[in-house]
Amino acid sequence: MTAKTAFSAALLATIATVALAGAADAKSATQIRQEAIDAREGKQAEAIVEGRKNGSLTWWEKNRLVREQKRVRALEAQALGDGKITRGEFLAIKGAQNDAGRHIADEKHNEAVRGWWWRTFVR
Repeated sequence: MTAKTAFSAALLATIATVALAGAADAKSATQIRQEAIDAREGKQAEAIVEGRKNGSLTWWEKNRLVREQKRVRALEAQALGDGKITRGEFLAIKGAQNDAGRHIADEKHNEAVRGWWWRTFVR
């Protein structure tokens, strides 16, 4: 074996090792999609809790928004039924989350506030 051939073989082995190590660490599309869905779900849940704490959401509005979040989670569970989230399923869930986010913002910025006493003593 010549030096050039030995160098080529070593280089090829190194490239193969790096490629295999990179492939083992790579996340699947389903994992990436699920992380994005879960992150947004967490932010929306925080927005609902914060709205209830600061009085911008009534208990009825909060309950309605929480039910909507449960429907989005059901969509996610249905999509994961076969073990993967396809692009179409992800877009459907993302659309439902867009609607939920818009509903949270609308409810937090409407005129309804928590109880008559809240308007009287706090504001």
